[in-house]
Amino acid sequence: MLKPDLEFLYIKGNQKFQDVAFQQPIRQHQPKVNAIKLKGFQQFVELINKQQEQQQQLKTCSQCTPQFLPTVISYPPKIEIQTRKASEMKLFVKKSFIDVPTESHSQERSKKDIRLIPQKQFSIKRAITSKNEDSNIIFEQNEFPILMALSNNLSVQPPDRAIYKAFVTKGNNGVLIRQSLKQRPWWILIDQPSEDMNFYWTQLRKQAHYEQLQKQQLELAVFSKLQKKQVNDKLKYKIEDSEYSIFNQSASLKVHNHLECNFQVCNKKALFYNMKNYYISRNEDPFQFIPLTYHVQTGPNDPAYLEFEQYAQTQNVNLWIVKPGESSNRGNGIQVANSIQKVKSIISQSTNHHNGMKKTFIVQKYMEKPLLYNKRKFDIRCYILMTSINNKFKAYWYQEGYIRTSCKEFSLDDVEDKFTHLTNDAVQKKNQNYGKYETGNKVSFNEFQKYLQDNHNYNFSIIIEQLKKLSTDIVKATYQHLDPNRHFYTFELFGLDYMIDQDMKPWLIEVNTNPCLETCCPLLARLISHLIENSIRIAIDPMFPPPLNKKKHIQDQKNLFELIFSTTLITDPVTQPIIKEDDEEHDDVEDDN
Repeated sequence: MLKPDLEFLYIKGNQKFQDVAFQQPIRQHQPKVNAIKLKGFQQFVELINKQQEQQQQLKTCSQCTPQFLPTVISYPPKIEIQTRKASEMKLFVKKSFIDVPTESHSQERSKKDIRLIPQKQFSIKRAITSKNEDSNIIFEQNEFPILMALSNNLSVQPPDRAIYKAFVTKGNNGVLIRQSLKQRPWWILIDQPSEDMNFYWTQLRKQAHYEQLQKQQLELAVFSKLQKKQVNDKLKYKIEDSEYSIFNQSASLKVHNHLECNFQVCNKKALFYNMKNYYISRNEDPFQFIPLTYHVQTGPNDPAYLEFEQYAQTQNVNLWIVKPGESSNRGNGIQVANSIQKVKSIISQSTNHHNGMKKTFIVQKYMEKPLLYNKRKFDIRCYILMTSINNKFKAYWYQEGYIRTSCKEFSLDDVEDKFTHLTNDAVQKKNQNYGKYETGNKVSFNEFQKYLQDNHNYNFSIIIEQLKKLSTDIVKATYQHLDPNRHFYTFELFGLDYMIDQDMKPWLIEVNTNPCLETCCPLLARLISHLIENSIRIAIDPMFPPPLNKKKHIQDQKNLFELIFSTTLITDPVTQPIIKEDDEEHDDVEDDN
């Protein structure tokens, strides 16, 4: 035989074909599954006949272990596999149809190492050991939403035939949410809200939506040991209950992307009262976790202002940040004051919101010695996802976030310079140096870890654990006041902002109901798209399974949400919130960025 033209494909380790990343030269010769195009078919048939004649003289290798074989590629039509050692196999793919004389020393090697391809194998097949393994792979592709539902004591039955409807408002990168839903062929997007829509995504909460929700009548069933074991093994979640509910009404199910009464966590004054009461109930000083805060409601004669004034004079503290108590995002209305008189001037403004409610003020001690990133101020954006499903309230911490930097070096000489003191994108992008030091003024956690290690010899993972603890405290302080009517199914994604002082101590700044989803740089393009997809997989997919007549394959993606809180809700909350009504405005606004 003549010496053929060979291409090489190395397969490291005992990997299955589906785990092998092919190099480009091989990919261009590899046909698509079930769509093979032949050239020179007659020449190919003649070659197959020659191979069959040779097969009578040679023994087919019987030492190849099926579970470690790659996909059998029958075009080009002849493959040799040399078995080396467990850690490496070399696959020779012949590109030429021309047979050439074989060297004499190769005859003995061929008897041992050559696996000829019979005509029946002219296709691409996954090398697996049995049908059971194949079924397990299919189950793994769909088990995550099933197990997530079981962790909420639900078994959601897919409808025979159904299309779910979603309405997504414009703004704050609603396109990204629509793109994620388009990957699921059992969802359609509608142009206007309708009574029969299943999913309603808006920037701010729509209170009227909750009035349309109905109570669900569910049938009970008993958990099996296998079900509990699967949830425990895969999700690291232990099911304590003995029964679960069977839910088969996904086609008529409705959900809004906001928790009812979410102002308890994202309204600045409500968050302050909830966090303060929570830490006091635990005999802890709340101002070890949040900056020293005063809520001024009625101007200079307010008791909170008088208390602030006395503290500032006694302690000689003259640097404060004043924020609107309500309806504040994108840095609007935030001012830094370097004197008691300046604070008094700000809180003396007597104005009302559009809904007639009187504006109030949050006065906080300004962090005079923050940790800096290359001499500039920064804050940390993190995310948590809260779900309330079937009376199971859970909170998930997202393992990725980012650093938002300012454009100017930090200094207390000019406290009115927002480009120095406010890190919001809406503020910083107006500066001529925006994006000069970091793309989009954003830094990844990995980059920040390197900066801390090189400049402070400190491990960022220590701070991450503290941020996670603070985030869990936020949930514990507010969850009883969220979703007070205990709806069957609701969820919300929140953005959390933290700062770090020079002593590496993190401080909670605020929580946002409408976290910015814009992708102004490559870092956010990757992070935000994964965040949305992960959120849908946890909060949407388990409750809206694909109908039996629809394909179920979604491109797999690593789940970066970590469960940090779980409890069973009771009908009547143990404590009542200080802020009982939402005086925020309910029209959609721009994102919090």
